[in-house]
Amino acid sequence: MNRLVNRVGRFFLLFVLALAVLTPLWGLAVPYYGGLAAGVARPLFHAVERADVTVVDARDGEVWILRRLDEQRVTPFLYFDRYTLFAVIPLVALFVATPGLGLWRRAVRALLGVVALFVVQVGYLVAAVELSYAAAGLSTSGAFVSRTLEGWQILVRVLWEAGPLLIWIALSACAWKRFWRDLRAPVGVPGDLVREAAPAGTERGIGGLDTREGWLR
Repeated sequence: MNRLVNRVGRFFLLFVLALAVLTPLWGLAVPYYGGLAAGVARPLFHAVERADVTVVDARDGEVWILRRLDEQRVTPFLYFDRYTLFAVIPLVALFVATPGLGLWRRAVRALLGVVALFVVQVGYLVAAVELSYAAAGLSTSGAFVSRTLEGWQILVRVLWEAGPLLIWIALSACAWKRFWRDLRAPVGVPGDLVREAAPAGTERGIGGLDTREGWLR
């Protein structure tokens, strides 16, 4: 029990420390990250809209949605502040704190996680705007969406909130399996050691483990 408390406590401590270090960097990164999200969202709006009425503008980390009134005029419709996309910071902090990962695997998983979360965030921006159009009676998305509007809004919000955690769980599952295996192993014996059948006459050590050959896979 003490081993579990110590290791879980270490994980939470590392997460908090990583979050404290990374959070101030968000102010430097958000103009570029928000600008990239806006740039990717623009063609998606063009693809999903029949009338092509949405204009996306990135302003110092904020993503502004403007709606065309006619060929010459646009009006602000909605904006997402600098912390709308902030979930990327705690996601990276989770990978920093995840036990059982080497530096290279940790970096690769964090990068894959950020890319996956970016896709989720851009999808959320597009879906949130289109659903807001439908709620305001400005959309021609069809009767099905209109009848199930509240359900779609709830689904998009749940996926938005749970997305970072689900991505982290999916990419760190193997590390956590090793973590629990190590906890179940006897004290002083790494969980990834294996017992190999020894030939006749081989000397056995404590617990029946071969004392002459390496145990690591």
